[in-house]
Amino acid sequence: MVISLLIISKLAFAQDFQNVEQGQIVPFSGTILTPDAIAKIITTEDAKLQTCQEDWKHQINTLTINKDVEIQKLKHDLETTEQTKDRMIAEKDKEIERTYELIKKQNKNLTPLWLGIGFTAGLLTSFSSFYVYEGITND
Repeated sequence: MVISLLIISKLAFAQDFQNVEQGQIVPFSGTILTPDAIAKIITTEDAKLQTCQEDWKHQINTLTINKDVEIQKLKHDLETTEQTKDRMIAEKDKEIERTYELIKKQNKNLTPLWLGIGFTAGLLTSFSSFYVYEGITND
């Protein structure tokens, strides 16, 4: 509304005007304003326009600051998330390394053990066969 009044008042005063002396007859009916009244209207409207512009600038600055703060918060959240992810990956790498070391320790060379078991089983089988054969031949 302020802007429409401002535009209308500017258009109304943009036309040429004449000073009217006291007692002079004017060719229209309406309101006659003094130069001081016209100046007051113009300055009032200019002040309203200035106030409106300042309000818009303030609102734009406030929105800009709020968005900048939000962007900074999101950047901080992203950095924190990346740091957390890096720490988790490092911990998982350590866990994998520890598991690998445990597996390496458990995978000892068991060939001598198996050779011993095989040799013992072979001996027992041989002795058992010998005693069974002796038992059958003695009967």
